[in-house]
Amino acid sequence: MSSLQDSAAGPPVHARGGPSSPGLAGAPAAAIRLPAELHHRFRFVALDASLLPEADGGAAALLDALLAMGVRVAILAREGVPHLARRLERGARAESAAERRRLFVGALEGAELYGFDRRGAAVALAAATPPDGRSALAALLAQVIAPLRIAPRDWLAISPEPGGGAPAAGARGLAGAPELAGATHAAAGARRLGEILALQRDLDRELGALAAPRDAAWIVEEPGFDVAREHEIESLLAIANGYLGSRASLPEGSSVSRPATFIAGAFEPSADVSRVPELVIAPDWGRLSVAIEGESFSAETSGVLHHLRALDLRRGALLRECLRRGEAGHLTHVHTLHAASLADRHVLVEALSVAPLNFTGTIRVDAILSGDVKSASGAAHWARFTADARAESLLLVGRTHGGLETAMTSHLRVLPREAAEGSPPPEAPEGARCERAEGARSIAERCDIGVRVAERLRLFRTTTLHTSRDTPAPREAGEALQAELSRRAVGDVLGEHARAWAERWRRADVEIDGAPKIERALRFALYHLIGAANPDDPRCSIGARGLSGEAYRGHVFWDTETFLVPFYTHCYPEAARALLLYRHRTLAGARRKARSLGYEGALYAWESADTGDETTPPLLVTPFGEVVRVLSGEQEHHISADVAYAAHAYGRATGDLEFERGEGAEILVETARFWASRAETGPDGLAHIRRVIGPDEYHEAVDDNAFTNWMARYNLRAAAAVVRRGVARGEVLARLDLRPEEVDRWCDVADRMALGLDPRAGVIEQFAGYFRLEPFAIADYAVRSAPIDVLLGRARTQGCQVVKQADVVQLIALLWGAVPASARRESFLYYEPRTAHGSSLSPGAHALVAARLDLHAHAERYFDQTADIDLGNTMGNAAGGVHIAAMGSLWQAVAFGVAGLTRVPRSALAARLPPAPPWPDEDEAIGVEPHLLPGWRHLKIPISWRGRALEIHVEDGAVEIALEGSAPLPIAALDAGAVACAVVAEPGRRYAARRIGGRFQPWEEVTTC
Repeated sequence: MSSLQDSAAGPPVHARGGPSSPGLAGAPAAAIRLPAELHHRFRFVALDASLLPEADGGAAALLDALLAMGVRVAILAREGVPHLARRLERGARAESAAERRRLFVGALEGAELYGFDRRGAAVALAAATPPDGRSALAALLAQVIAPLRIAPRDWLAISPEPGGGAPAAGARGLAGAPELAGATHAAAGARRLGEILALQRDLDRELGALAAPRDAAWIVEEPGFDVAREHEIESLLAIANGYLGSRASLPEGSSVSRPATFIAGAFEPSADVSRVPELVIAPDWGRLSVAIEGESFSAETSGVLHHLRALDLRRGALLRECLRRGEAGHLTHVHTLHAASLADRHVLVEALSVAPLNFTGTIRVDAILSGDVKSASGAAHWARFTADARAESLLLVGRTHGGLETAMTSHLRVLPREAAEGSPPPEAPEGARCERAEGARSIAERCDIGVRVAERLRLFRTTTLHTSRDTPAPREAGEALQAELSRRAVGDVLGEHARAWAERWRRADVEIDGAPKIERALRFALYHLIGAANPDDPRCSIGARGLSGEAYRGHVFWDTETFLVPFYTHCYPEAARALLLYRHRTLAGARRKARSLGYEGALYAWESADTGDETTPPLLVTPFGEVVRVLSGEQEHHISADVAYAAHAYGRATGDLEFERGEGAEILVETARFWASRAETGPDGLAHIRRVIGPDEYHEAVDDNAFTNWMARYNLRAAAAVVRRGVARGEVLARLDLRPEEVDRWCDVADRMALGLDPRAGVIEQFAGYFRLEPFAIADYAVRSAPIDVLLGRARTQGCQVVKQADVVQLIALLWGAVPASARRESFLYYEPRTAHGSSLSPGAHALVAARLDLHAHAERYFDQTADIDLGNTMGNAAGGVHIAAMGSLWQAVAFGVAGLTRVPRSALAARLPPAPPWPDEDEAIGVEPHLLPGWRHLKIPISWRGRALEIHVEDGAVEIALEGSAPLPIAALDAGAVACAVVAEPGRRYAARRIGGRFQPWEEVTTC
């Protein structure tokens, strides 16, 4: 495993090697007699280095096992810290790279601190005499433990027993370290150390699939129960698989629970004033209540000693642990698991473990399917339900007012006490008395089960959901699937789901050594991005809050194409294709909207549901009771260019010629037609687009919004290129009745487009007249208790230079190469101090642009701000669902900002590559221009490009790439936007380009056997 057990040169760190006690190594947790406080699954272990020479080989192997499980381990020594770090470095093995990042070596009485990089080399994290005077422990807590939110309750400090290497009087030891206040402390000799570490290993084995990850970089935890935050937590910890999504409500419910399961792409009228469509709320499948000796188990009532919910990002599972003492004194330990299967999107799973700690008695479990659900708007979507308790499993069939039919089945198993998770299902529930009950809108199964003290009762439940959108016979499909699931072992069902997530992570996970907060936040973002997408259904898209909440009623905005599709294009191209096919399927609605406003072509709805027709509510009631008009549906037209941009970029990045020649070409042509009819020629001879709203929604009915005009120009030119280069299929152009003079008109309008670039100041004017507005600085309102537009009032907001969100900065992020280099920097520095970030879409764009401009302080601040949008609920509205576009923007800031990934015309590489046969689909190469931020030691990001998989590593002064696939791929390293070196990478090979003197040197092959 890691370097703790072996050393490639020199003796092992533990001087007295040898096998561990066989009886101890295999002992179950219950057989190891240790204090109760050590029966806790710790995530950070600090170990006095003097214990290592006393430990036998078994203890070292157990430390290796902890690292492999995800525990952060710090070895603190009184002297010889660099020597110890080098010894561990020499003992590193190639397969333990991930584990090594969790190992640290530091000074017990000083400041020296070392970590290990991806190659196993020791890296100094804190100097022997740091300027801030911090100890090694303080530095480790500040740099790693605190950013990962590892709470002191999860820290374990192990010191030598008195007389066994304990510190001399007056010497500093772990037991007296003030930095470890709140940690659990233990004293140990050789044998006791082995017992403590073995217990940690066995606790995970005992819980099996119900064990939350030890690796804090892969988990989001919420301890306790807070009425004020419950709706927010339900959003953050939601589970989804692209077909459906469920909020993380407590299974037994609470006074404030807002359970909801959303069916992607299914809409019914809301109960809002405007009756706009909203996502259908499916029957509640997650109700699994427990009664202990007749007393209902609840996290909300008194007697709860410990309550913790944890989102396992790696496995896509919601876990829960609760320890409660009932009114009669019954002490019960409960664990649960909920997951929406990524292996079969029609399947939902629940697992329950109940351990009576001080009693023998009876536990009652109620598994319920309930159609008694309403949306947040107050709408009841369901016209009727039929429950069938005579079927093989629970069955609830429903029909919405709009005619959508659903069938939900449920099957509960009581698992034998001695059975393992991989065992076949029992013939019948052992020791359980179960019965079923039907209601008008619900069906339930109740099981009374005898339990014995200190023995775990385990149950497993599978639920299926099918709708008439998927099959003409939802009931039959659900019953057949449930019958198959009931024959499968629990471990098979959960394992298939975990493997599906593992494959997605293989293609998407980003590693950032040196920025644990951003790495964890990015994994949280990718978890929700992966769970929101369904590559098999082009009839639906992703709403502004994904499948985690009801804000914006599940409507689709420009967010999807601008902030989400780039991630999917490069990490999940099948999902990106489905999202763009949704836009193609809704072209009819876009054409209707354009016609209704007197324009040609296609104007996409600002808010779209299932048909593509405009669903933006025309009126809105403010919190103060004022009814105001909503103009975005009438004036925010840049969405058509946003969709076209995403479709064009997807085609270029994936080489999906079928899409480019068909649906993509049609999207580009119809949106170009819209812009050609939308623009009007002014007295100056320029093409102007008047009375629009740009991304900065504080200013309405403006002329020549820069973002809109620049994106429209891109749209017009991309459409013309697709036609003139012969990419679009002839039958598509014939069906669209496209004439050559139309294409000429597009080019003419694009060439004359008013762009607002002030040649004197080098700044792009956000819209005509913006520079004449009242000056504004957001720093004057650094401390505020309300959104800036509320504080300023409507009239002053529109009359001053305050910017709601990235507008020109968003333009720079998307069209980097089209904006002059000087205008990028000057425009960013001009608009950044005027931007209020009143939208969650804004900080990520600022992080991207600041990183590319090497404005490190700005970039670091905006990375932190983007990471905190949901995990810190800085917008104050996470209760309505996670901000999934902000999550996509965080990935873009890393991929396009820090890694500097870009497309490079193949012609720009001609002088730097050997002659090669012409590749029709390879007119562009992928380029890397890294901008590593301070403290970021290493960035690894996987990228999909035209059917190949790239793994890109960025380090200080070097870029390394590895290519998988069936064909070579040209890759370039850039300096200041210019190609510095290029290579035609071969599949199965690795290449590195190193910076010397600030310039990239030619690529070298670094493939190892």
